[in-house]
Amino acid sequence: MATDSVELLALQRIDETCMQLQQQGDYLQALECMERGLVLRQHFFGSDSEEVWSACKIVGEMCNLLAMTYLQQEDFGMVLELLKKAEILTERDDAGRAVTYNNLACYYRRRGKLHSALQYLHKALKIEAKMGSRVEHPADTHLNTCAVLSQIGRHQGALEHAQSALILLQEELFGGGATVGDAGGEGGDQPPRADRIAVLAIAYHNMGVEQEFLKKFEHSLQSYRKGVEVTARLSPF
Repeated sequence: MATDSVELLALQRIDETCMQLQQQGDYLQALECMERGLVLRQHFFGSDSEEVWSACKIVGEMCNLLAMTYLQQEDFGMVLELLKKAEILTERDDAGRAVTYNNLACYYRRRGKLHSALQYLHKALKIEAKMGSRVEHPADTHLNTCAVLSQIGRHQGALEHAQSALILLQEELFGGGATVGDAGGEGGDQPPRADRIAVLAIAYHNMGVEQEFLKKFEHSLQSYRKGVEVTARLSPF
């Protein structure tokens, strides 16, 4: 009983240290601290406990966050190590696994391995299709897929993913029943977020690019114009 109390106290201290390290911006040390906490939770609560899987989700999120930071720094070895770790940690976290696959696609795209990137994007799309409305930003994976398909010259497929992204963004921002020209967003109560407006503009731009590749020049011009219109009408700036 005394041993249990000591272990719980040690776990509490580890969690407090993790919080402090994150507040200080020392995320790599925070991750190492989280991993120690995860090992202790496995010992204390059991490997298949809800406590452990909740901790796995949090550690997986940190791995993904750090991986994208290291990708910006082009520390590719660290990126792959973190993302492979995240892949293991997100075994029961569909949303986290989809994010991990998206990030692996970003990694392989940066390394010029476009077919590997595409494989991970297809895995992410499959998970998100299963999740349905629980996906926070389903359009983003389609836009990433569009970009990779365009790079390998599959412009019809790229256009289809850009169109899918556009439909999903319209639903996200306007509830599916409104259009770009309507002032309301996200149920009409709040204006759309600036970052999501930017993504909508990117979707129109990507459609225009792919239509141009496919020599659909009139459609391409319309898409480019709509992208400009989105920014002009909906941007708060």
